[in-house]
This record gives sequence, structure tokens and C-alpha cells, in this order.
Amino acid sequence: MGPSFYTSYASSAGDRGTIQRFHFDVQHELTRRGGSYANVRGSLRRAEPASGPPPDLLDCAALLALYSPEYLEEEACALEWSVFAERMDRLERLTGRRPASLVGVLWQPEGLVLPQVVTSSGRILADVSGQGYRGRGVRELQSDPHARMLYRRTVSAVADELLRAVASPLPAMSEAAARDVQPRFGPSRGGRRPEPPPAAPTTPEEREGPVRRLVVALVAGTSAKMEQLRTSVAAYGSTPEEWSPFAPQSLESAVSVVSRTLRACGLDGVRFVALDADHALPRLRTDDDSAVVLVVDPWLTEDAAFPVLWERLARCEAGVSAVIVVLPRQDDESRLHTSRLRDSFARTPARLLGAAHHEVGTPQALAYTVAGVLADVASEGGGQGIPLGPPVESAAERRSRRRRERAEWLTPATGQQASLVGRASGELWGDG
Repeated sequence: MGPSFYTSYASSAGDRGTIQRFHFDVQHELTRRGGSYANVRGSLRRAEPASGPPPDLLDCAALLALYSPEYLEEEACALEWSVFAERMDRLERLTGRRPASLVGVLWQPEGLVLPQVVTSSGRILADVSGQGYRGRGVRELQSDPHARMLYRRTVSAVADELLRAVASPLPAMSEAAARDVQPRFGPSRGGRRPEPPPAAPTTPEEREGPVRRLVVALVAGTSAKMEQLRTSVAAYGSTPEEWSPFAPQSLESAVSVVSRTLRACGLDGVRFVALDADHALPRLRTDDDSAVVLVVDPWLTEDAAFPVLWERLARCEAGVSAVIVVLPRQDDESRLHTSRLRDSFARTPARLLGAAHHEVGTPQALAYTVAGVLADVASEGGGQGIPLGPPVESAAERRSRRRRERAEWLTPATGQQASLVGRASGELWGDG
């Protein structure tokens, strides 16, 4: 059995933190009602796009679609929506009835014009004020303390619609059948796939910037694994990619913060992989990859197998350029054990990688550090790691040069610095 409902949203909008909060608020409302409703559970689309429709979408009973201008232009969203609509069509052909399984929400109505294929499929909720497009989106209601009651009414209305939807489940769809579904809106509507992007440049002369490809290796655990290592596991999910180290202040996952920062810096070739000492080490660098950056949860140092992972990384010559240790300042348990975690990490063979090490405690620090790592990698001429041989300049000269190069690389003229510093839009690390 899959989840009762699946929440689909546009990852390109840069508001996963607020979307996570809305998803959890709806889930909490369903659980609060108790009885048979307590078993109604949802699945939230992962931060990073998958190669095809996620398995949860193929056997869930209802789809919760958060409509925004970005949703209509994101091919992954159009494909998810169309796969679910095809499941509804199949049930209608079999039974003659149209299921009310698709629940839409006007998440960001500004600039949103829904196509007819969307408006004619399922129920669309605005802010329950009856104003429709002229009303405020759910995202705005959530962030306005004066609209708290209206937001709660909207959450309750969404829960009502989902309960009606899950009462009549849809037949599941196979992965093979889902691959044959064509998007019904979006950039490839009508079955026309977009032209493939040009081949990635492979030489420094062909690249638009100093760094064009990056591998971000995530060293984090799941909630099941971390239960054996620490007391508080609320920041973890069923996969390492769901790790939200800055919860509850921010529900943004570490992967999402890093991903948005890299996009803000104009990096178009990013690959995320999860590393686990209990499994074989995946191939990190390819001929096209420029650098490898590790993002590490120091609580994993409590695992006896943690040093083994570092030894494997050193032997495989992954060319790690930087190690970013995430030690959240707002996590009471982490703050209480900060000294011990730092000491545990220092006693692992971390320096075998010959990489620069950083520690961050907030989403902002993680964003700035990732941007700084890119500038450092660019100044070092690629992803071959930090040189271990004798420097050709003094330590003071090296620090001065790096500060100058970072300032030049993150110039306001490119718009990169503004997107990293400005928090008005909340698009870099979420405002949840």
C-alpha cells in the first residue's frame, strides 16, 4: 500500500520550507481528527527531481497539487499531474464515474493562469474566501500572522477534500505504463519533448565560468539509523536526502539549501549522491565533474563504521575539494554535545582527504559556505582537492588572495550576491 495522498509542487519556486510546513499541517489536521482518519498519511515530493514519476504517485489515492506559475512550467510537475490524471481517466472508463481524487490549491496565484485541462480536472481551492484568483495564495496566508484563522480554515478545507478523495481509491499504475504518459501541459505539452540541451563544455576555454560541474556527496542518516545514535531524530526522514538539520526553525533540507545556492551561483551541472559506510561507495567523479564536496552530519561519528567511509574515500581518489560539517546551533542536543562531536570528527581519518574543512550552524552559513567553496575551487583550478605540497605563497598571502577572489567571483553585478544575501523572497533557504 502506498501513501493516502501525494503532494506535488514546483521545486523551482524555491519555497520547499513553507511547502513542507503546509504538507505537515494538512497531515496533522487529518491525524487530529482521529478514528479511521488517523491512518491517512501523505507523501511529499522529494527536493530533487527524479528521472521519472515517483513510486508513491503510482498507487496513492489522492493528489494534492500546489499550483503556481512555476508549477505549470516545470516538466516534472506536469508529468506527475498527467500520470495521476491518467489514473483517474482509467477509472472513469472502467466505472463510468469521475473520481474526485485530484485536489488543487492556489499556492501562488500571482501571475498564475491555469489551462483548461487543469481547471476541468478535480477541485481547486483558493483561500476559502471565495475570491479565487483575486484572493491571496496559501503561501501568503501561511506567512501572515494576521491571517492565521483563514490559513487554518484553508488547511481544514484541504483535509476535507482529501478525506473524500481517499474514500474512493484509484487503481495503481505500473512504472512501465507511467513512462508512456505524455504531459498535458507545461513545456512539452502535446507530446513535444524539449530539445536536448547542448553538450556540457569539457574544457576551461569552453566553460562560461570557472566551475561548471559539481558532485555533492551527502553523509547523513535516516531516522531509523539515527535512532541508534542519538535521542532526537525529528530532523531525519526515510532517506538521507530528507535530512533537515535546522528544524524546527527551518524545515528546509540540507540538499535543498545546497541546491538553491548552487543555482543562485549559476552552476548548471550538479549531482547529489548519498554515501553510506555500510554499502559500496558509488563513483563520485567522472571526466566531466569538476569537484566533489561532502556535506556531513557529525552525529554519524558515533557509528563505528564512520572511519571506514573516510578510508574508502581516500583510497578511491575522489578528489574531494571541501568537507562541510553541519552542526546546528538551534538543535539543543547537538549544542549540548558540540565539543564531543567535534572531537569525534577530529579523531576520524578526515584529513586523509586533503580537503578544506568547514563547520556551519545555520541555513545562511551553509549557503555562504557552499558559495565560498565554489570560489575556492575556481581559484584552485578545478576539483582536484586542496594541494598538500609546499605552498608558493605565505598563509597570509593565501588568505588575502582568497578573500579577493571570492569578492570578485561573487560580484553584485552578476546578481549572485544579491540572491545569497537578500532574504526578502525567501527563495534561497526557505522561510518556513
